[in-house]
Amino acid sequence: MNELTENVKEQINITAYFLSQRNHPYDTLCWMLAERQLYVQNSFRQAKVQNIRKKAAEIFFSSPSYDVLCWLIAELDTMLRKKSFRAKPYFF
Repeated sequence: MNELTENVKEQINITAYFLSQRNHPYDTLCWMLAERQLYVQNSFRQAKVQNIRKKAAEIFFSSPSYDVLCWLIAELDTMLRKKSFRAKPYFF
């Protein structure tokens, strides 16, 4: 892995650690992840509450571990901060 990739991975791990230290309830983490995933999927627009609720339930019933939820949220937050996603799809 190159240095940039290692640096990003380290940032994600640190963010995930601090998120886990807040001791959010499991269902809150599911909601947080659903919000972020839908935000990216919806071209950086806020999703409707009923869509977030449905996605959060899907995440909840897929039963990822607490640490995995924290890591996935941290990963999306880090990528959003770095603007690693394209606002519009790029087609060749």
